[in-house]
Amino acid sequence: MEAQPPTSFNMVAGAGSGKTTSLIKGLASILAIHGERLRLRRQRVACITYTEIAAGEIWADVGNNPLVHVSTIHSFLWSIARGFQQDIAAWVANRIDERIGELQHDAANFGPRVQQKTRDKNVRDIVRYEQQREAITRVRSFTYGAGSDYAKGILGHDDIIKMASQLMIHRPLFRTLVAQQFPFVFVDESQDTFPVVVEALLAVERQEQARFCLGFFGDPMQRIYPTGIGTVPKPDDWRTIPKPENFRSPTTVLNLANAIRSDGDDLVQVGGRKEKNGKQEVPVVGTARLFVLPMDAHRDERVAQVRAWIANANDDELWQPAAENDPVKMLVIVHRMAAKRMGFGDLYAALNDKAPEAFKNGFLDATAWPLRPLVSFLLPLAEAVQDGRDFDTMRLLRLHSPLLAKANLQGVNVAERLNQLQAVSNQVGELMGPQSQAT
Repeated sequence: MEAQPPTSFNMVAGAGSGKTTSLIKGLASILAIHGERLRLRRQRVACITYTEIAAGEIWADVGNNPLVHVSTIHSFLWSIARGFQQDIAAWVANRIDERIGELQHDAANFGPRVQQKTRDKNVRDIVRYEQQREAITRVRSFTYGAGSDYAKGILGHDDIIKMASQLMIHRPLFRTLVAQQFPFVFVDESQDTFPVVVEALLAVERQEQARFCLGFFGDPMQRIYPTGIGTVPKPDDWRTIPKPENFRSPTTVLNLANAIRSDGDDLVQVGGRKEKNGKQEVPVVGTARLFVLPMDAHRDERVAQVRAWIANANDDELWQPAAENDPVKMLVIVHRMAAKRMGFGDLYAALNDKAPEAFKNGFLDATAWPLRPLVSFLLPLAEAVQDGRDFDTMRLLRLHSPLLAKANLQGVNVAERLNQLQAVSNQVGELMGPQSQAT
């Protein structure tokens, strides 16, 4: 960050390496070195995260500094694209035309075995898109919402990713304006970032170079979502910053993790968790064992038996099954299995099975429109209430509650309205608290 100009970089940080701490320190360094210049030029540092919850945590860690813009990728892209209404309208029109063309191509290639209901649906879809095409000519401005409704001027999450990225990739002026507004951009969890977004940000960096510093923080081996890029391509003049330290895992677990990732890249994690032994810190050895269990109706019973066996083998009673405050954390890799274990298997099936691929991915990464109110508002609100963070509670209410919209405060006792919202917020905090039995 002290280089003139700062060099773009790619930080590859393994599990337990303190990646988020490094990101926070990087933001602090930018503010210390370049803060005054940013303030004079009315510029900000952008930090792009994957979830609203992560954005809130980073925002708090930087002391709610107004020079730092922390948001999800969707919110960031919309913040820089929403002023380009003519370009947005042209993109929407082109997207509708593409869809009509695809449907017409399908119809032209229907064979004799295609059912009539499929043909009828194709005709209805073409008519619907043609009506949308005509309706968007009356849209005065487009907005960002939970789901797409072009006729009403609403763009969904998938639209924002594609539209804003295309503007960055194809419009030199747009790239310049991005760099002028945000001369520093950090991307957290870069391995799960959409490839087209990475391509767009790299296009800005190639054009602006000395006026734009781009930093990716991630680990290709920790990619969760299939839509993520995984390994971010690194230009020759970039710095690669490996973080091989691991402060979380015992030595045995660390050795296993290194063996698993040995075929993936050349990052070998070192260190491991330590504990005090007198005045010295010594490595925690730990254990790593593999148990293969049959997939049958007795899974919970078998897992309990495994835990009892480990408790005896390790002489550690904390491995024993516990009805409350269980200290053992179990990772479930298969999403459907996790949903069933956590009590929302039917919801998972309803939102995942036979759904379009984009909707499935949106359900997995919590960007699908049915989940947005929960992820962006209710969960952060409940956590803020439970932690006693009154400032964050009010910020979320002002941002999301229509009861605090200016138009809805005319002739209203504001103090009474705030008391009502506080009471409802407390109820949300209780309903979603760790001891709640609500479903």
